[in-house]
Amino acid sequence: MRFKRLFLILACRGVFMAAPIANADTRDDVVAGVQRCSVIHDNRVWLDCVYGAQQPMRAELGLPPAPEFQQRLVPPVQLGTAMPMQLATAQPAPRAASRPAPRKKPGFWSNLVGNAPPEAVSRMASYRTDKSGAFIVSLENGQEWRQTDVGGGTVNWLKPPSAYMVTISAGAFGSYNLRTDDNPRTFKVERAN
Repeated sequence: MRFKRLFLILACRGVFMAAPIANADTRDDVVAGVQRCSVIHDNRVWLDCVYGAQQPMRAELGLPPAPEFQQRLVPPVQLGTAMPMQLATAQPAPRAASRPAPRKKPGFWSNLVGNAPPEAVSRMASYRTDKSGAFIVSLENGQEWRQTDVGGGTVNWLKPPSAYMVTISAGAFGSYNLRTDDNPRTFKVERAN
């Protein structure tokens, strides 16, 4: 009788002690993802990145996945920056449940009120103006965007292009909006390339 009781106590203790260890890898993945988001300077984009970094835990808990645009904001792991000990002990976690949900196009109302996910978030590579006075912005991700509503005003960018983080989001009726992290002003743009 005494042996059964001791065995039961040890078995229960082992189960309760193993539960935090099982979650440690997922928690470490989430914390590492949040740390990689620290390179993002725009507060709104950083917050979306943090939400995307929580995807491994959401998958483990069986919660609905974070939106795809948030998951894409999380910078990938740079193997050259990891400690050799971390590389030796790292074990790939199963990720079958963490696949992003199929991306849905934002609806008319989401575009109208500005709740649509960004189409692009990237640093500016260069900017120039054409003969009509419209600006053309080249992003580090290779995209080029041209201002469509020159009557809406001109820009006053004085810093080097790489100092600006650009967010492109869908607007109403198929239009696109460009906003930089240093200014709340929004400009109507179209793809130039």
